[in-house]
Amino acid sequence: MANPNPRLRGRQPAAQRIYRSSQIRYAPGAGGETEISCCVKYSVFGFNVMFFLIGFALLLIGVWAQIEKNNIYSHLNKASKLYLDPTWLLLVVGLVTFIIGFSGCVGSLRENTSFLTFYSSLLGLLLIAEFAGAVFAYACRDQLDTYIRNLLNDVVVGYRDDPDLQVLIDTMQESWHCCGINGADDWDRNTYFAVAAREVSSPEAGGVPFSCCLNSSQMAFKNFYCGHGVRLKEHAQDSINTIYTDGCLPKLQLWLNNNVFLVGVVLIIVAVI
Repeated sequence: MANPNPRLRGRQPAAQRIYRSSQIRYAPGAGGETEISCCVKYSVFGFNVMFFLIGFALLLIGVWAQIEKNNIYSHLNKASKLYLDPTWLLLVVGLVTFIIGFSGCVGSLRENTSFLTFYSSLLGLLLIAEFAGAVFAYACRDQLDTYIRNLLNDVVVGYRDDPDLQVLIDTMQESWHCCGINGADDWDRNTYFAVAAREVSSPEAGGVPFSCCLNSSQMAFKNFYCGHGVRLKEHAQDSINTIYTDGCLPKLQLWLNNNVFLVGVVLIIVAVI
């Protein structure tokens, strides 16, 4: 029997309209949401929780290091270069990792296409940057070698200006059994260890950091005075038996040559992940 009221003609029952609207609202891809399998969903979520926590920890360490350093060394060296400060590397890496982990967690848990698109875009940009960096490093290896040499020069000059940089250099020299860039005489570029510092009666004049001393990493108690004056003419003969004479740059180049395959595999794994 036809409906006599033309206004009600073609209308559906309320329950059917609600059911159809719910289907439209939660249809895959509608409203910024989608449906994915539980296995993929919680695998991506768990993986990104790890990245989220790692990024958060790196951020905390970087912020803490900056606060501690600014409290003690706030006005010691205003002209120091930011790229020589290891804590800035921690902050940048921590921030990027935190953002990637957060967007991956929210996107996978809430099945939100906006966050997942942002997450996949960040990963794509990182992948492109890694491959571009690898190609650039291979194509411009001579310029890269010059850049690393200049960077190490700046590191030697700014050894005492940044406590984090100082720890990094000491660890490198102790681990690789090296001293300076090409040798111990490179430390003459540093104001504190320059031979010219004898004019102001500096006890470190003509010396090197304690990390240049032989077997310094194996000592139970560090002898911070073992490198004083070892480069002076009157101590030149004794320095051979006191400090490392090889430079750190040749050690770095040798390590890269011996581990180039391992470095490549690690970069590929990181890119795939």
